[in-house]
Amino acid sequence: MCTFAVRLPEVLSLREFRGALASTLRQVQEPDAEPVFVGSHRKASAVVMSVEYYRGLVDAANRRADVAEALASVRPEGIEPGPAGLVRLYEIAEGRMTTAEARAAVRARHGR
Repeated sequence: MCTFAVRLPEVLSLREFRGALASTLRQVQEPDAEPVFVGSHRKASAVVMSVEYYRGLVDAANRRADVAEALASVRPEGIEPGPAGLVRLYEIAEGRMTTAEARAAVRARHGR
């Protein structure tokens, strides 16, 4: 059986959030700050995060969608990337490699 340590986010009540609005906004601007969840009865109904954090989430979602689309475009033709190609695609999806770096790696591998 596989277990994971998952840290559930703390949920600020609306009263706590209103009382700490300025400090919460400063908090989410800190480097590596996590989003702050807000709601009633400790059930999250909103999230406060920095614009930088939000853009990172959007960029990550776009990268994953682009990789899924790339795979979907070649699989109907019976083309499946090899293990090295899949690793590159997942690295792109995770933001650890750019598409330009992936192209350069493919060209270097094939002597171009």
